[in-house]
Amino acid sequence: MAPVYADHPFPLIQTPVFAAKQDPHAKVDSFDRAASEMANAHNLMIRGLNSIYLQAPHVTAPDAKPFCRYIAAFTNLIHVHHHGEETHFFPEVERLSGVEGIMETNVHQHGVFKKGLHDLDDYINGVLADKQKYDGNRVVQMIDVFGKSLVEHLRDEIPTLQRLREVDGEGRKMAEAIERIMGEEGESSMKALGMPGMLWCFANLDIHFEDDIWLDWPAAPGPVKFLYRNVFWWVYTDLRKFGSVDRNGKLRALYAVPKSE
Repeated sequence: MAPVYADHPFPLIQTPVFAAKQDPHAKVDSFDRAASEMANAHNLMIRGLNSIYLQAPHVTAPDAKPFCRYIAAFTNLIHVHHHGEETHFFPEVERLSGVEGIMETNVHQHGVFKKGLHDLDDYINGVLADKQKYDGNRVVQMIDVFGKSLVEHLRDEIPTLQRLREVDGEGRKMAEAIERIMGEEGESSMKALGMPGMLWCFANLDIHFEDDIWLDWPAAPGPVKFLYRNVFWWVYTDLRKFGSVDRNGKLRALYAVPKSE
């Protein structure tokens, strides 16, 4: 059987930091670094989405509920991430830029795929509550409704962050603040996700992406990373066995795939 990886059908996002490494004349600034941090967060979401899309039709009855819990962790991550953006990150960016509605397009994009995501939530919760029968093809069909719009939004947000340098006028100090604000939003989101949600993230975080330049990402304390990869990894089995990477952050063959593929 040829191994199947979570690198398709939805494409991953190249980070601005990596793109700059291909150009000897390019200079990386705070906006590029912030956009790259966001791209890394978005890429683990895309890997998770790919892992769901590719495995859903092949999940067997004994794994149906564990897989639904895995899907629920994904949708919760999207909800938490976008709530944090709308309530903290985007308003702070608007305040610092002095440009009213500067992130409005991004907020609008959230609304485009919101219903499809909630429909998937409702279906998965129905399966977990024994009110629905698991149907992997139905999961794929539901993702087909919103998946492209979601990934386009995740991709579009990266150049939007880079373009903030254009409104970083004297006294605004956006370059100094952008990474701090993103760090605050990220910390808040991690708390909201809790241990299971964070374990899901580690199960979809390929630290070897882009020639190993993200080996130390995210900027969490070493002991915290150790706990997730060496302790919690063995506790939250349902949330990691369907994941894109092994406990060392290396892309691995997916668990539920056709045996003849």
